[in-house]
Amino acid sequence: MSAFFRRFRLLQLIRRGERRVSTRDLAERLQGEGLDVSQRTVQRDLQALAPLFPGLESDGNPDIPGWRWNPDTEVLDLPALDPPMALTFKLVKTFLDDLIPPAVTQGLDPYFRCADNVLRSTDDSGYAHWADRVKIVPRTQPLQPAALDEELITTLYQALFESRQVRGRYRNRRGGEAEYDFHPLGLVFRESVVYLVATVWDYQDPRHYALHRFTQCTRLDAPSRAPEGFDLQAYIDSGSFEYLKRPAHRLPLRVRFDPSIGRHLYETPLSPDQTITKTDDQRLEIRATVKDTQQLRWWLLGFGSGVEVVEPADLREEFREIAQKMAARYQRR
Repeated sequence: MSAFFRRFRLLQLIRRGERRVSTRDLAERLQGEGLDVSQRTVQRDLQALAPLFPGLESDGNPDIPGWRWNPDTEVLDLPALDPPMALTFKLVKTFLDDLIPPAVTQGLDPYFRCADNVLRSTDDSGYAHWADRVKIVPRTQPLQPAALDEELITTLYQALFESRQVRGRYRNRRGGEAEYDFHPLGLVFRESVVYLVATVWDYQDPRHYALHRFTQCTRLDAPSRAPEGFDLQAYIDSGSFEYLKRPAHRLPLRVRFDPSIGRHLYETPLSPDQTITKTDDQRLEIRATVKDTQQLRWWLLGFGSGVEVVEPADLREEFREIAQKMAARYQRR
């Protein structure tokens, strides 16, 4: 590993914009830091690094070779990219590939490529194999990220972080399209979709808009305005992304699970006040106070016949009607 860190210290010593730095100077600098290294070792190290880092160039001087970064090369903060950091980048990319559209993450591509090179060059450390031993498995049906236009996304991001308004054309779920002046307030990543939280025109009620439904976007010079006291986390906590059926209403939920599929609720409760008891037929009866959302209904329906809604009565009736419609549909040929 000492050779690995010596080589990355060399990359640090070759500064961006420097015309050239000789292997003799590099060897003296490393020796001044307490490293036992010769000019010949420095030259061998740099020759080994050049294929890994395009843009690292030798001037070809046969007596005292000099090295530099090509002026057109994007130089990363290479010294910080040690094996643990490279592994972190690798795992981050694995997670982001399933979560965020490529147009959002492509600015990180040079770091990802560099991390790959670092891990490949450190086989003796064991880090190179960690990415093969750590995997991310989604809890829900995986979906492909929605396609995003790179220029449009860049405009929205700049407007958000510079606190500027945006004039954009937005397509709703029914296909209708209209132009609005948006006041960007924040971004929310939810599974495979990225949302812009914003107000429009002079309205004060924040709403969220899927980025892939923007068809046109122009940054305006006018400053954006946030509603007084707006907080992005509070907006999320209010249930805005859970499709509230009745805002501010809490359901006293009572459901019964087959033990084989409800056992996970011992470890991951539905709410702080959740209780679990066993029924006479050994099912798990869950009582919890939860938000009245469409998200709750989708979650319960995902368990099929393995769950029974007992209370409240109106939710039980809603599920009874759904079950009848499903049974009738599956009886058709």
